[in-house]
Amino acid sequence: MTYLQPRNPKSRLSGLLVTAGVILILVVGIQFFFPHFFPGFFTSLTQPFWRMEFSISSGSLNSPASLLSQNEELKRQLAAVDVRLQSAQSLEAENAELKAALGRATSTPRILAAVLKRPPLAPYDELIIDIGKDYAVASGTAVYSPERIRIGTITDVLGQTSKVKLLSSPGEKYEVLIGANKEPATAVGRGGGHYEAKVPQESLISEGDVVINPSINEAPFGVVTAKVSDPAEPFTKVLFAPMVNIYKLRWVLVDKQ
Repeated sequence: MTYLQPRNPKSRLSGLLVTAGVILILVVGIQFFFPHFFPGFFTSLTQPFWRMEFSISSGSLNSPASLLSQNEELKRQLAAVDVRLQSAQSLEAENAELKAALGRATSTPRILAAVLKRPPLAPYDELIIDIGKDYAVASGTAVYSPERIRIGTITDVLGQTSKVKLLSSPGEKYEVLIGANKEPATAVGRGGGHYEAKVPQESLISEGDVVINPSINEAPFGVVTAKVSDPAEPFTKVLFAPMVNIYKLRWVLVDKQ
């Protein structure tokens, strides 16, 4: 009768250690002589899975028609967001401007009115505002910018609107004082918010000087924008304009009766 001899546990352990040592030596040798072998090997194995994950997350597995449709939808959404943002910014600016103008109106005996039409949409040097007989507006009433600068006069009054003739209308004349020395001169409207006046050549007037119309108020009537001199002439032409752009007026203040 033959009996199987049991293996010696020590010999089995020795074999495992030898095998592990050989594998370790091979790994160290490969890493030493070919340092990029293992990183490249594992990258090659996992790269297909990375590509698959990227395709699923980015939606590139969808058809070209589907991707184009999604792209167009995103563009429409971005355009809608941009329009809402611009609208919100415009409303915010208008709200701030309206609050400032309304504050000035409540601190003076004047009525706040919105400008419905202005040059060049309205006839030259005219404004159309949104108050009329409903606010007891009368012809000849003074009109000011929100900065309290006199800009015109009510000429025609309807039920809910009025027409404002700007002071700068061509041919209109005003006695003014120009510069720090308050040089007297006659200003003539040139249209479009601009005026001209003639002063002696020796007058000490320069660009940026303030122009005052004492018959209206002591507030600045305008500011000098240019001087046109001719040594052969005894007078210098002075050009000036109000310190407000009439083409951008959104609100005005109208004197109460």
